[in-house]
Amino acid sequence: MSKIKALVVDDSKIMRSAVKRALDNLMLADFEYVEAKDGEDALSKFNEEIEIMFVDWNMPNMTGVEFAQAIREQGNDHIPIIMVTAEKSMGKVDKALNEGGANEYVTKPFTADKMHKAISDYFDEDGKIVGGGDGEEEDKSFFKGILNS
Repeated sequence: MSKIKALVVDDSKIMRSAVKRALDNLMLADFEYVEAKDGEDALSKFNEEIEIMFVDWNMPNMTGVEFAQAIREQGNDHIPIIMVTAEKSMGKVDKALNEGGANEYVTKPFTADKMHKAISDYFDEDGKIVGGGDGEEEDKSFFKGILNS
């Protein structure tokens, strides 16, 4: 199985541990983790080795959406950003996906099944990161997800 470097960003150490535990239990890849307590900390720890990111929305200093925007503005469009957050309103989901540049949205509390559905398309059978998603460059919509389910 391939080693994947994942950035896990949440101001709660307990939630960072929960995300890591869920990912390890899914056994999609052999993850190596870099942890950050907020968006500013994550920006300072981000480097070209990071292959996927799991980011909370509500954090001090810099929110998850602001962090995702900063990463996208640096030209890192190829790295999947998974928002893992308690924010559940349709407007917040659309903001994270469209303005923030997140690829997927998982609400807390999450189950292993929810996490698997959100990220499985980003991994091949060998545990390597692949393109994932549906290849469309148009706005992602929460409503589209409902209509397609």
